[in-house]
Amino acid sequence: MSLPQNNTLPIPSDESNGQPQSKQTTCCALLTGAGRSAIAVIEIWGERAAESVATFFRTNTTRAMDVGQVRFGVWSRRASSDQARSAGESIVVVPTAEQSFELHCHGGPAAIRRIIDDLSEIDVRQVAPRRLSAIPTAALHSVEDDVDRRLADEACDVLSRCTTVKTAAIALDQVRGALRQWRRQSIGALADRSRDAADSDAADSDAADIARQAEAIATAGRIGIRLTQPFDVVLAGPPNVGKSSLINAMVGYDRSITMDFAGTTRDVLDADTVFDGWPLRLRDTAGLHASDDTIEQQGIDRAMHAIATADLVVQVSAPGLKWDPTAMDAIRRVAPAVRSLQVINKSDLSPAEPIDSSKDALATVATTGQGVRELLETMIRLLAADTPLPGSPVPINQRQRDWVAEIARLGQQPDAMLARLTRGEQQGLALS
Repeated sequence: MSLPQNNTLPIPSDESNGQPQSKQTTCCALLTGAGRSAIAVIEIWGERAAESVATFFRTNTTRAMDVGQVRFGVWSRRASSDQARSAGESIVVVPTAEQSFELHCHGGPAAIRRIIDDLSEIDVRQVAPRRLSAIPTAALHSVEDDVDRRLADEACDVLSRCTTVKTAAIALDQVRGALRQWRRQSIGALADRSRDAADSDAADSDAADIARQAEAIATAGRIGIRLTQPFDVVLAGPPNVGKSSLINAMVGYDRSITMDFAGTTRDVLDADTVFDGWPLRLRDTAGLHASDDTIEQQGIDRAMHAIATADLVVQVSAPGLKWDPTAMDAIRRVAPAVRSLQVINKSDLSPAEPIDSSKDALATVATTGQGVRELLETMIRLLAADTPLPGSPVPINQRQRDWVAEIARLGQQPDAMLARLTRGEQQGLALS
């Protein structure tokens, strides 16, 4: 949107900042995606948008800004006791319409939080980005009904929250209509057959084909529902086998404290990283063993909870060291369906001994990095085994996945399948 050249958006002077503010809602929203970035963009709009920006933004010129102009300045808070201002943050302000601005600031979370907190103090409400402007024009050409629009809206929302190129590519395929196109094609195939009663066999065949497709799509949803959150990988094992050192080796910095005696890790420590385009949350846990120490036992209890909710458990041991059978039984009890991977760390300490009775165990030396890349590659193979092909339809939340799974179960009921595809997500499945 643009305004005529002579229709300027004035930035009020200091005197206007003390005027009573309207009760009309003025909103702000973070437009840039999740995670750290070089630049973040915050939008502010509403009746008091210009006044709110002027409360904190200072520039060297008093000239009014036209829509689309760029103005560099400092964002700073006014001290409550006098007119002095606290240290400022360099930002860029761009008017995008009357009473609508974009604030471009440093992409770190502290800078973003400061601006949003400052605005909230003068009753500017933080909301989600305006959805009507969230759907790109390229995505709208295949939106034919409310179900399509909902799928498009959700795809755009997920895309804005992806933190890597690989996850964003899957979400972008859904923005472009991969899942919507599969739905429309399936509706068309079943509707054409249902018009001819003599073609019941063909309708049954089409329904069976669609059911097989839906089953594959629902499987891909295991990845789709995780596009905006990292895979949880828990490192578990006896004390002093090098779990913390492995975490440090995988993320490339000293996230966890390491010592040569047992019990150093008492809580679950998280470290986020990305490998091969997949976000990972690596979780360092207390050593699993029998303990009478109350604090240490709390750490072990938290480790077991992390294991129960993990996507992958990396069972870490050392040469010649056997797991406590009680700990192994506890893991099998709390996480029977969680994938696991066996690792023998410190494998350089006893080269003459067999590494482990399991032929599938990976050998690592965290202090030198030996085997760490192979460990990461194996983790990704296990976690992302169902990665969809480019352009494939993929459910991106649990509700969509449940809907597609239900269609797969209706393979022998063409009429019910057609009705479910047509009504889609209007049939009462709760938002994820």
